[in-house]
Amino acid sequence: MILYSVIPAEVVFKDFNWEERKDSIEIDYLGEKVTAFPLGSNSFKIDRLISTSPKSYLDSRLAPGNIIYYTPDSLQEGL
Repeated sequence: MILYSVIPAEVVFKDFNWEERKDSIEIDYLGEKVTAFPLGSNSFKIDRLISTSPKSYLDSRLAPGNIIYYTPDSLQEGL
């Protein structure tokens, strides 16, 4: 969405939270790069998918909000 306005962006978006979480990490999951937030011991919540493949965005296992479990040896899908 593009907003064309003479009103300054600071006024239009004054209540919008621009601050990003700093604790997200990039991991390779199911052959695709995702950014995720740590939740606890070896579990992460997917924040976004980084891919150029449209097919990857249709894979529900890579959807933002999914919980995945990371171990140093492998990545396994969470519930």
